[in-house]
Amino acid sequence: MRFEANLEESEDGGYVAWCPDPHVRTRGLSPANALDRLRAELRYHVELCPCSGVDDDYVELDVRG
Repeated sequence: MRFEANLEESEDGGYVAWCPDPHVRTRGLSPANALDRLRAELRYHVELCPCSGVDDDYVELDVRG
């Protein structure tokens, strides 16, 4: 499943990654860390239940910014 994602540096030196639909926002110390957290949150949102076992590579990000 492919999601549009945005990434930008925050004022405190970290990074913010977010997806407009579904609206999910994460923070990280590096761009990769913020995007990894975003993928994990999106996987959580698309799982029917915690036992459904959505694969790690199920979420693909189209990163802008």
